[in-house]
Amino acid sequence: MSIVSEKKFLTEEELTTLKEIQSNTRALISELGEIELIKIQLENRYNTAKQFLDDLSIKEQEFTQSIFKTYGRVNITPEDGEITPLD
Repeated sequence: MSIVSEKKFLTEEELTTLKEIQSNTRALISELGEIELIKIQLENRYNTAKQFLDDLSIKEQEFTQSIFKTYGRVNITPEDGEITPLD
C-alpha cells in the first residue's frame, strides 16, 4: 500500500504577498547599499576638504610671515595689493 500525499500550495493572495515582501527586501538592501556608498563618498569629500583647509591654513601662515618679514606689520588691500603700515 502506498501513501500518496497531496501537495499544498499558498493561495494566490499569500503568494503575491510573499513575492512582494521578497521584492521589497531586495529593494531595501539595494537602497541601503547605495546609501552606504554615498556615505563613503561624502566622507572622502569631507576628508579632502579638511586636508585642503589644513594646507590652506599653512599657506596663509607662511605668506603672512613672509609679508611681515619683508614689509613689517602692515595692512594689505587684497583687491590691488596696496600696502599700508599699521599704526
